[in-house]
Amino acid sequence: MGYRQTICHREVIATSPVALWNLLTDWAGIIDWMPDGYIQSLTIEGQGEGAVRHLVTGKGVRISEKLNAMDQHAGIILLSIIDPLPWGMLSYTAKAQLEDADEKCHLNWCGTFELPAGGRPADVLMELLKKSYTTMFKGLRVELARKNNGNKYD
Repeated sequence: MGYRQTICHREVIATSPVALWNLLTDWAGIIDWMPDGYIQSLTIEGQGEGAVRHLVTGKGVRISEKLNAMDQHAGIILLSIIDPLPWGMLSYTAKAQLEDADEKCHLNWCGTFELPAGGRPADVLMELLKKSYTTMFKGLRVELARKNNGNKYD
């Protein structure tokens, strides 16, 4: 077993949980709401649970994400990056949790990765994931504001 680490990012987003849920579970829709330049290309295999999105980042990194499970009632989405894993990772899983909060939605995103060893590679990957999560949340907020035209709910 290698070095294992979890990193979480949590924000309150001024939208309904349903609107945020719809955005996150539209597996091909990520190309529309991630900021320009973040995704070069995207292809999809399947729909709903078990679907895989193959994307190439703006820096040319190939990533395949599988939608492992989703439970709208509980507000939970589970995903994993599947082979080949980038950045020397042995595994990566993420859990998104949406919670309704007075006309807003709390989104908690936690990713867990495993590397062969800790040290500098782990620190670099932690920073990369922090930046990725910040970018993802920014894209979600901008897209929801665009879709809602300033309304709290769509």
